[in-house]
Amino acid sequence: MGSPGNYLIWITIAHLVPQAGFFASISLGVILLVLNFCGAQKIFGSYKYIISAFTLLGMMFATMEIIVYPNVHNYKAGFIFFTFYKPFGIEDLSWRRSYTFFYSATVALLSVQFIYRYWAVFEYAGVDKLRFFKGVYWLIWPIFCSFFGLQYALGAYCFLKMDDISTEYFREELLIRYDTNVSEIPSISLVAYNPLDDSVRWWNLMGIANIFVIVNLQYGIMIYCGWSMHTQMEDKIANFSDVLKKHHKQFFKTLVLQITAPTLILFIPISFINFVPIFNLDISLPSGALLCCFTLYPAMDSIIVMCVVSEYRKTAERIRMAVRRMLEDICGSGNGTGVVATTNTTSERPFSRRSGKVEQQPVGVQN
Repeated sequence: MGSPGNYLIWITIAHLVPQAGFFASISLGVILLVLNFCGAQKIFGSYKYIISAFTLLGMMFATMEIIVYPNVHNYKAGFIFFTFYKPFGIEDLSWRRSYTFFYSATVALLSVQFIYRYWAVFEYAGVDKLRFFKGVYWLIWPIFCSFFGLQYALGAYCFLKMDDISTEYFREELLIRYDTNVSEIPSISLVAYNPLDDSVRWWNLMGIANIFVIVNLQYGIMIYCGWSMHTQMEDKIANFSDVLKKHHKQFFKTLVLQITAPTLILFIPISFINFVPIFNLDISLPSGALLCCFTLYPAMDSIIVMCVVSEYRKTAERIRMAVRRMLEDICGSGNGTGVVATTNTTSERPFSRRSGKVEQQPVGVQN
C-alpha cells in the first residue's frame, strides 16, 4: 500500500536533521567538557570521566552521522540501509559498519552510567564496586562498549549482506521512491521471507536477533538500575551528608531523563525499523526520517546534564563572573591613562576654599 510518488524530500530532511544535530552536539558537548575541566565535577569522583567519555563518544557519533548520511527504507517484509554518499571516495561499507559500531557503543556507555550510579548508592556486604571504575579496572568499560559495538557491526556485516534475492526485492521500490539503482549504491538489507516461496530467511532473521539482544540488554540494564534506585534510594542515602544526598538525587533525575530521551530517539525507532519486517505488512516507509533523529541525542544528553546538575550551573556562573571581571579589567586598563592623568592633575592642584586659589601639593599624594 505504498503511497504514489517518490520520497526524495525525506532524503533532504534526513540530511538537514543530522547537520543540526551535529552542530548542536559539538557546541553543547564542548561547553559541557569546558565545565568539567573548570571544576564542575571536582567532587563527583570517577563519574566525571564517564560523563566526559560519553560526551566525546556522542560527538564522534554525530560526526559519523554527517559523514555517512545513512538512510533506511522499510518495504513489506524487509528494510534496506543505504547511503548515496561515498565518504572520502570509499565505496565499500567500512564507514557504514563504523556507524553501527558507534551507535551500539554509545548505547552501551549510556548503560555504564546507570551501573555507576547504581553501585554508588548500593553497596553489598561492604564491597566497594566502584573500584572497577578506578585504576586499571576502568579498562573494563571501554572493552565492554567496544564489544557490543563490534557485535552490532559484525552482525550487520555477516547477517545483512545484500544477495540476489534482496537486490531484486528492493530494485523496483528504490527506483520508484528514490530514483536510484539499488545495485549502484552501498547498502545492507534484511528480507524476512523469500518472495518466491514465502520461506523464512533465517540468516537474515539472525541479524534481527543480534540487534534485539544488544539493544534490549542495554535497555534492561538501564531499567533495572533506574527502577532499583527509584524504589530504594531514599533509604540508602539516609545517612549520607546533605551535599551527597543532593547530588545523588540530581543524578537520579538526570538518569530518568536519560531513559526517557533515548527511549524516544534511539530505542523505539531502531525497534520499529528492525521488527516491522517480521509482520510482512504491505507498507512503504522512508524510515530514514526516524534514523536521522539519532544524532540529536548527544546534544539532548548534554542539555539534560547541564540543566539538572546544579554544580554545572554554579561553574558556569563562576566562569561568567571571571570573564566579566577580565573584560572590566581590560576596559579599565584601556581607559586608565586618562583617569590617572586627570587624577594626578587634580591631586597636584587642589582648590582652596579659603583663598579661592589652587594650592600646590607634591605629585602622588592623594586626598
